[in-house]
Amino acid sequence: MVHLATIPITGTGINPSRSFGAAVMFNEDKIWDDHWIFWVEPMIGAAIAAVYHQFILRASAATAMGSFRSSSAM
Repeated sequence: MVHLATIPITGTGINPSRSFGAAVMFNEDKIWDDHWIFWVEPMIGAAIAAVYHQFILRASAATAMGSFRSSSAM
């Protein structure tokens, strides 16, 4: 689905390095209009993943470990 959606925008260059190289070689204004998404979106995704890991996964792991420790003392 990603390839089908991005063909009109970038020629389906999913890899930022590959898209950057093609944009430098092609070097026209339209190619740079949508190029920001290859750099901003992974950063946003990484930030969301970090928040999810810190506050959801670690919190549930700490809760599970706490209940494990209290039940093993019986």
